[in-house]
This record gives sequence, C-alpha cells and structure tokens, in this order.
Amino acid sequence: MSRPFRFKQFLIQQDNAPMKVGTDGALLGAWAGKGSPKKILDIGTGTGLIALMLAQRFTESKIIAIEPNEHAIKDASVNFERSPFAGRLELQQTSLDNFLVEEKFDLIVSNPPFFSKSLVSQDEGRNQARHTFSLSPVELSKSSRMLTKEGRLAVIYPLDSYAVFKEKMYTLDFFEERRLSVKPTPDKPFHRILGEFSRESIQQDTFELTIEKYGRHKYSEEYIELTKDFYLLNEEKPR
Repeated sequence: MSRPFRFKQFLIQQDNAPMKVGTDGALLGAWAGKGSPKKILDIGTGTGLIALMLAQRFTESKIIAIEPNEHAIKDASVNFERSPFAGRLELQQTSLDNFLVEEKFDLIVSNPPFFSKSLVSQDEGRNQARHTFSLSPVELSKSSRMLTKEGRLAVIYPLDSYAVFKEKMYTLDFFEERRLSVKPTPDKPFHRILGEFSRESIQQDTFELTIEKYGRHKYSEEYIELTKDFYLLNEEKPR
C-alpha cells in the first residue's frame, strides 16, 4: 500500500495508479500555463496531481482530466472528490483517441509516456503509463486541434522525445513560446524539457533549473521557489 502524498491544499492517494507522484508531474503542474485559463484539459492525468495543482493555481478554471487506466482512475477520482476544487474538476476514463468534446481549451497539459526502447514490464498498466506506444509525441501533438485561438499546449519530455514533439508542433504551425530545461544536479546533463506552445511566433522565454543543488534532498532556490505553494515544510519532495 503506497503512502499518500500530502500537499498544502490537497492529498494524493496513490494505491492503485501504475505511476506514483513524481518530480516530472510536480514541475509541470507548477510551471504550465500563465494568465487566467478558464478551460483546461489534462491528458493522462494518472493520480490527478497536475489537474489538482492547476486547479489550485487558476482559481476560476474548469478542468477536464482524462485517463485510460482504470486503476489510476480509482485514485484520481478519490483525490478529486476530497479536494477543495472538486466542483471544478471533471474526470473521464478515456484515451485521447476516444475523447470526444466540442469545446475548446485555453490550456492543454500532459506528462506523457516517453519510454520507447526500455524493457517492457509485466505490469500492463505501468507499460501504458511509461511507454510511447500508448501516446506518442506525434499523437499528443494532435490535441492542439482542441485549443482556442490563443490556447497553449504544455508538456514535459526527455530531450529526444521533446525534439520529436517540437518538430511536429512546428508542422502544425505551433511555436515554442516558453521552455524550461531541467537537470537533476549541477554535475549532470539536462534530462527533461518543459515546453509550452502557442500559435504566436513571439520571442521565446527560456530558463534553466537544477533540482538538487547542494546534495541529496538539498533543493535549489529556483526549485523551491517554483514549488513553494504546494509542498509542506519538511515534506519529502517527489522524485
């Protein structure tokens, strides 16, 4: 039985979901979006972490979270119902391919699966959550059709998968408006990129972030600043 993860304004139960609370989701939830998006779509919500973080940040937003895995749905459903944002959250058990909606979104977010060459596990749910055969960068890029004219699409990927996604978004006339390059420690290379795309070809905002700057569990000032509204003091941050 997995230990629940407690944030400042909500609790994440993660007994059933194949993928537990991790740094990638926390980074995207704290970083994605700007302004006041009213309608948000979270693709592959898992435990519901990113949707809950966005609901906390954007207090006037309505969020639809979709997730194909029935075990993750169990956790996300409980997490949404117990949160103070329950009235603004809608959960649907469906894949992106089968998601049917007429409305457009101001912000779409996804912490998608990205393993394409690693060994496949015996756990089908974990495979679905981790491997690109369940949602490739090219497939995810197609969600841009559900954006409003000023809408944005934000993702987090390893460098190679991000390059594929970025190239595909360019072919759809979407441009990289913001980018955050992340490295785990100062002496290691960048291993994740957070990118936000829009239809506007404007000057790009690019930033860099190191997670653990002063040793194990000794977080950088930038990481603390980005996540300070979510983590409890002395709470071990997700990895």
